Formats: sequence, C-alpha cells, structure tokens
Amino acid sequence: MRVLWCPCYQPGSYFPAMPIALELLERGHDVVVLCEPASEQAFRGLGFDFRPTTDTADYVTTTPPPTDRDSKLQWFAGNVRAYYRDVGAELASAAYDVTLTDPLEPGADFAAESAAVPWASYTHFAIDEVGPDVWFEFHLWDRVTPIGDEFVAWWTGLRHAVGLPPDPRPDSEHRWLRHSPMLTLMLGLPELVHPKGTLPPYAVRVGPTDWEPPAAAAAPDWVGMVGTDRLAVLVSVSTARQHDVDLVAAVAEALANEPVDVIATIPVAHELPELPDNVRIVGFMSHRHLLDRVSLVACHAGKGTVTRACCAGVPMLLFPHGRDQFNVARGAVDAGVAVAFDAGLPSAATVREAALTLLGDTDYRRRAREVAAAAARYDAPMTSADLIERLANGEPATAIGRTGGQEDEPT
Repeated sequence: MRVLWCPCYQPGSYFPAMPIALELLERGHDVVVLCEPASEQAFRGLGFDFRPTTDTADYVTTTPPPTDRDSKLQWFAGNVRAYYRDVGAELASAAYDVTLTDPLEPGADFAAESAAVPWASYTHFAIDEVGPDVWFEFHLWDRVTPIGDEFVAWWTGLRHAVGLPPDPRPDSEHRWLRHSPMLTLMLGLPELVHPKGTLPPYAVRVGPTDWEPPAAAAAPDWVGMVGTDRLAVLVSVSTARQHDVDLVAAVAEALANEPVDVIATIPVAHELPELPDNVRIVGFMSHRHLLDRVSLVACHAGKGTVTRACCAGVPMLLFPHGRDQFNVARGAVDAGVAVAFDAGLPSAATVREAALTLLGDTDYRRRAREVAAAAARYDAPMTSADLIERLANGEPATAIGRTGGQEDEPT
C-alpha cells in the first residue's frame, strides 16, 4: 500500500499521529510524508520518504499571522490553495492508495477528494463534539454569527475556490466537515472526552497514542533519585510560550516550604525569577524519564501531557490557558484524576491546598491508576493501521467505523 501522510509540523500535531505512521511502515507499506521543507531531516531520519511543499509566495509566511478577521481569512485561504496544489501534484505523480491528513491543514483533504483517493483524518486535540468547535472559534469567527452558519459558508467558499461542490454532509455536522467522511481516527482516551456527544458513523475511537523523538542522550544521573526520599512534582509547560513563567513561579511559590521536590521542564528559553531551593529547572526532557517517579503533574492541560500523565496513572493540577485546554481539563476533572482552575492563576495558598490534596488523597491516585489500566487496553497504532488498510481496500465508512447514532463509549 502506498500512503501519503500530510501532517502539520508542530510537535503537538504530528507526535500523536507518528505511532500510526510508524506502524504502517512496520507493516511494509510505503509511507510518503508531504510537509514543509524544514521537516525533511526529522521525517527521513525515521524512515519515511519525503516530499517538500513548494517554497513559493503562494504560502503566506507572515509571522505572526494577521489578527484582524478579514486578513486572517485571506491568509488562511492562501495557504489552503497552495497546499491543495502541492498535494494534488503529488497525488497525480504516483499511484497512491490512501491519504492520511491533519485537519489543521485543510487543502490536503480537498486534493484527495479531487483525485478520488480515499483519505483518513485524525484528531490530535479535543474536538468539542456537542458545541462550537474551539479551534475555529478562537481563530476565525466573530462569536456573533451562529457558528454553524458561519463555518459552513466559509468552508463551502474554500471548496468552491479549488473547484469542489459543497460538502454533501448536513450542515448540522459542521464541526466534522474538516474531518474525513470516510474515516476519522479519534485519538486519546474516551474517559477524558468533554463534553461527551454522539459520533458520526465514520469517527472511530482508537485510544491514546504516545510518541517522542528518540532520545539523543540517556537521562541524567539525578533522575534516578527523583521520588526516592520524598514526593516529587513535575511542572510541564508548553512549547508555545503560554504564560509558562507564571505557571512555574506559581507552583514554586506554593510548594516552597513543603517537603517535596519540583522539577520544571521548560523546552524554550525564558527569563525566570529566583526560585526556591526545592525547584529544579531543566530544558526539554522526555516525560518518560519522570512520570513513573513523580506523584503529581502540573501543566496547562495540553492534551498530550494530560494523556501521558493519565497513561502513567499520575494525578494532575491543571491551569488551562486557551484552545481546547479547558475541555481537556474538565474531562480530567470528571474522570476524578485532576483539580483544575478555570481561568487565571489563583493565589499561592489556593495552589498549595490543591497540590497537597492531590498528593495526600489516595482516591486521586486510585482513580488515576484505574484510568491508566483502561488506557492499557487500547492499541491505537494497530487499530488505526487496520482501519486505514480497510479504507484503502475500498470498504465503506459505515463498515469501517460504526453504524450511526453511536453512544459515547470506547470501541
């Protein structure tokens, strides 16, 4: 089978899909990655064939993107048209059996549809299944026009711009239109979904995935001492600079005089204030080195970190900041494995009380271990690869996924 994978080259986007692509490679399939030129070394180093997007003015490279709505819509549409062209050219250059696309990169899906190549998509973030989709509301919409009407009109306009008719799905499925009507892989733990809804027949829960690049070096010696003499807390911050200093400082102040060690992993450079002696600051480090040694994780409620903590059976203290993080946090709270603050940073006393509750209440640890046991029952790479093979072999969506009106239960 020949597969064209069109990922978004951001760690939070392509890391969750990597185990699926690697499983396809392991099965002997030819997986070609089409992505921005800067990503070539990373993907080739993992064994993938590679095609770069064209480096032309058609891709708008304004950094940061424009902030006014009209300019933002034009900026987005320009990238969609360029991506559609590049993916379409690649699909025309060789016989592909299936395309795997990231819904954050519209254009690849349109190209696959135009070329009549079966395509699957995957969700690596927490889609809101019962309300307005968070990602598009944050970035494109005015919050005044009904989200469904506004999104459908915009999506139809994008399709017309590349020569496609309106999507045949009903407008009531607007939050799913950028996902494949053939096969949408729902990554992550069903136990953490919030709000819970009803999936369309082409969406399949396959369970969590966890992948990080191969470690360049072994863990430092001090890691072996974490959690041995006293409890340890991992503070994990974003790669996208989301009030990271404030989060680290808040947890450090709250636990300054407590008999715990705090390890903060900060993958990008920051100017930090003076911190208590029980706080260790490190750069990028695989959480695999630490999750089986710490008793609590504090983070912004990014889906990747929350999923990894749940799979390791570690309770969490969550400080959601934006995007889908509020829904991720509420799902973790509903599962009984976290305490979350809805907005802003609370006082040091409030953070301390919540952290000490999580560290001392055995019910949180018990529930976290129950969620970890549920996570261990999934094999998302194997299940996803099986489904993609069936799609490439021509099975219809209703046979590959689930037959309509499914309740929100693991599959």
